[in-house]
Amino acid sequence: MVRKNDGVTLIELLVVLVLSSILMAALYRVFIGGQRVYTVQEQVVDMQQNARAAIDRMTREIRMSGYRKDILDSQGNVGGFTQVITPGNNVNNIGNNDDQITIIIADKAITYRLQWSSTDLEMPVLVRDENGVSEVLADNIETLQFTYTLRNGAVMDSPTNPDDIRMVKVSFTARTKSADPQLSGDGYRRRRLSSFATVRNMSS
Repeated sequence: MVRKNDGVTLIELLVVLVLSSILMAALYRVFIGGQRVYTVQEQVVDMQQNARAAIDRMTREIRMSGYRKDILDSQGNVGGFTQVITPGNNVNNIGNNDDQITIIIADKAITYRLQWSSTDLEMPVLVRDENGVSEVLADNIETLQFTYTLRNGAVMDSPTNPDDIRMVKVSFTARTKSADPQLSGDGYRRRRLSSFATVRNMSS
């Protein structure tokens, strides 16, 4: 009587091992790809949240420019500034034709500008100075521009008479913290944000 051999041959075993290896490699690539997409999306979300919070604060305070202007009128200056709004066009704090702006709200002189991070000299940050005290509003802000609408409707980058300013457009470019090696160019994802602020306390 012939006995059946229920075992597997060496060839069958090798085929199973090869197929298993291919499947594991494919699953690993899917997992790594998913992790990369998650990391990139997390950075994009962080970038957008930080940028939106910063631009909201800037526009809110720019709208309040000139509040309690009587303090400026009586003292002659606040923090050395004599205008309710002091534009700074192409001041190049980080060398990218970036602007800055100083506004007066009551007894506060507030300046928005870019600078290089104190911890990472390749990271440009958006800074808010209030009477000489600085705080970082948002990391990885590459450009900062202000455009001014005057009371006669003209739009200028550098108005000669700041008292004529009635609206300020704030624009900046934010980028992700880390570069994506699979993205063309330098690998950074960027978002351009803009917002308008009507200066409520300037004379009509």
